[in-house]
Amino acid sequence: MINIVEQYNNYIQQIPQLINETDYKASHFIKLLGLKPPTYYRKLRENAFSIEEVNILTKALFPKEAYLQELKRDLAISDDDFKNGRVIEHSVVMKQLKEKYL
Repeated sequence: MINIVEQYNNYIQQIPQLINETDYKASHFIKLLGLKPPTYYRKLRENAFSIEEVNILTKALFPKEAYLQELKRDLAISDDDFKNGRVIEHSVVMKQLKEKYL
């Protein structure tokens, strides 16, 4: 457990450098996080981002990995749905769509 905390702390310390190495402007991250510029720069300087903000920044800094993780999670959910019988036949879905939109 201590190792996980140390890895997280190391990652937090790297965030300013990772942000600096991107092609994005600071305004992109300010808008993404919903912060005012002074608050963003203070948090960046002090490494004081909340866990939610770190999640947002991580997804923005590593979009391919974030997409892959989301895709794997969605596939796991769909596999679970299939195994537990939470599925609807194609013909039933098409009938419902036709009734709703036609």
